[in-house]
Amino acid sequence: MGPTSMTISQEDFFNELAAGHSGPTISEAKREYFQTRLRNRLFTFILAKFVSEQKRGLTKAKLGRRIGKSPEVINRWLGAPSNLTLDTVSDLLLGISAEELTPQTEALLYQAPRNFLPGDWIEQEEQPNRRQPPRPKDELHLGNEAQEQKRAPSPPELLGRQ
Repeated sequence: MGPTSMTISQEDFFNELAAGHSGPTISEAKREYFQTRLRNRLFTFILAKFVSEQKRGLTKAKLGRRIGKSPEVINRWLGAPSNLTLDTVSDLLLGISAEELTPQTEALLYQAPRNFLPGDWIEQEEQPNRRQPPRPKDELHLGNEAQEQKRAPSPPELLGRQ
């Protein structure tokens, strides 16, 4: 099987979301993409906390004893991203670092475009003049400082705070 060629602009990707509350149904594939992305981010966040505490003597067995779970369950939770319940996330953070999660969100439509390098197996096509998706009309324009305050930290920023 040869390389796959696919062109998806950020504008095309966000059109369903930019339409606002009365827009079309957000596709299942798009919802699955963001669900997986959240699971991966949360897993990376929790695993970074665990690795940090391992340096101070925390083991999976000790964590399991602290939160009343078997080492097998802890291995499963820390082994790969999964659909953890909020109660499980709370237990893990309490047991690992005596912390609680403080949710923050970042508006998808107002992010600056991010350039990620694709894998070698993906053929890239030139994309003419990429534009940001249109903003919903009922949103007020916030200055850069206000937008920065609303922005949630990214996983690399969180990992840097360890």
